[in-house]
Amino acid sequence: MIYQAGRFCWEIEMVTAEAFWDGVAAKYAERPIGDMAAYDATLERVASYLEPGDRVLEHGAGTGTTAIRLAPLVSGYVAADISGALLGIARERAAAQGAEGIEFRHAGLGRDTGADAAAFDAVMAFNLLHLMPDPQSAIHAMADAARPGGVVITKTACLNDGMRYLRPVLWIMRKLGRAPAVNIFSAAELDRMFEEAGLKIVETGWYSRKGAARFVVARKV
Repeated sequence: MIYQAGRFCWEIEMVTAEAFWDGVAAKYAERPIGDMAAYDATLERVASYLEPGDRVLEHGAGTGTTAIRLAPLVSGYVAADISGALLGIARERAAAQGAEGIEFRHAGLGRDTGADAAAFDAVMAFNLLHLMPDPQSAIHAMADAARPGGVVITKTACLNDGMRYLRPVLWIMRKLGRAPAVNIFSAAELDRMFEEAGLKIVETGWYSRKGAARFVVARKV
């Protein structure tokens, strides 16, 4: 299990993560979505929380697939990622598909990364929190960026609840430089992180073929 707190460790891990995702960006972009039904179900639930006048921030936007799908539903959409290479692909895809209203921002998820304070109606991160060196601080940062009454929406691999067989595989792939660092925690631990950030959970679900990806919607009160 990799769980590091503190600004120094955070900055080292962020640099490592940026280099990793820049290096695999092209191959990652070629991979199809592994469970399209689960992905569609997730976005359907996300869309139910969005209004036409909303401003949305998505961290870990990657190649922009989700941003392109959801941006037409709101008035403003910021798609942020630590990987400049992934964002380059996202910009190309958005342009090719005529997607408008998306601001691509090269930034990580942390309390010191310049996210606009209390500026967004929805702050989202999909398949990201388990990759963060300090997921608790990451959730706090998302809460900070949400306006009062706004929502924080995530989908996160909880490997203590499913797919435990992946632990040794991930460890080996990490050592070979073929996988990023991964935090291993349970859904109960994830929920506590939201509560400790002052967020009220209003919906949860398991949208994954293998049952380890927990969907959480929490409101900033």
